[in-house]
Amino acid sequence: MEKKLYKITRKDLYDLFTRLSSEYRILVPYAKGEALHFGEFDPEKENSIELGGIRQSQPVKSFINPAREKILNSSRRDKRPLILAGVKGCDLSSFILQDFVFLKGDTEDPFYAENRKNTIIIGNDCTCAKETCFCLAMEGTPYPQKYFDINLSPINDYFLAEIASDKGEALITDFKMFFKNYTAMDLNAKQANREKVTREVRYFIDKRGTQSTAQIKGAVKRNYNLAALWQDFAATCVECGACNLVCPTCHCFLLFDEKAKDANKRYRIWDACLYNTFARVAGGANPRKHLYERLRNRFEKKFDFFPEILGYFACTGCGRCIEACPGDIDLREVLKGLVSGEKWNKPPND
Repeated sequence: MEKKLYKITRKDLYDLFTRLSSEYRILVPYAKGEALHFGEFDPEKENSIELGGIRQSQPVKSFINPAREKILNSSRRDKRPLILAGVKGCDLSSFILQDFVFLKGDTEDPFYAENRKNTIIIGNDCTCAKETCFCLAMEGTPYPQKYFDINLSPINDYFLAEIASDKGEALITDFKMFFKNYTAMDLNAKQANREKVTREVRYFIDKRGTQSTAQIKGAVKRNYNLAALWQDFAATCVECGACNLVCPTCHCFLLFDEKAKDANKRYRIWDACLYNTFARVAGGANPRKHLYERLRNRFEKKFDFFPEILGYFACTGCGRCIEACPGDIDLREVLKGLVSGEKWNKPPND
């Protein structure tokens, strides 16, 4: 459908959420210190809602492909459709990969498909950046471009609301009184805000010397057998899997059965390629028994495999893995090492 643009005040938006909350489950970002976390919309906590800032701590996959999901004799506790508000551009771009894996293979995943169908995505422009942001280097932007039903661009105490899908249009059909006409001044303010945050992200990229996708292309394949490089970067890894679990594009899972008195249960849970059991097969054989091999696998999939088969670097530049890693492994530094390779390609001193 043709995108439509309206203006809505913050007060009217929260009034809209209140009216929709009996029919929909609504999650919004709340500020907790310097971080943002998704939580159930509560009109009593409106002052803590932050529809701006940067991306939330939880990746959007947490709600479409939950970390733990019962898939045998399953019944959803809350059957209301979900409205997920405040989703940033770096999370939305992950749908390119998640949809490819769970919807476009030989068999469509019914659980992912149902959650995707029953979720309305309200995107949100970033209003600031932080040192770990590098979406521009990964061909992204600090504002949503697609994969949203409605997008909110904050301007003072109101938003420019862009309606981009039939689901988004249907959501506001009965509440058009909240949506007003916008002006050229509003469009200019929206563009100025986007340019400001883009400059901030670019500053952090240039300051760090973060590699672009054009520079990264082919780097993993060139240095795949450079064991010393991978061993160096894996030296502080504690195999916690945090980098995988907070990543919006990671999608590996494990199936396990749980015996119970009344009925057997089967669950799907997130898996992580840094776990030492990730690649283990029946009989105990493990083709990636060394930690550096598992770290290498993570980068090979993101920066070689998916660019080849999907034309997409499986990193959105959200920076969550950098913040989550207790071993201080910085993905940007690994990429810089891969591109140059100088330190590890030098012959040993006599």
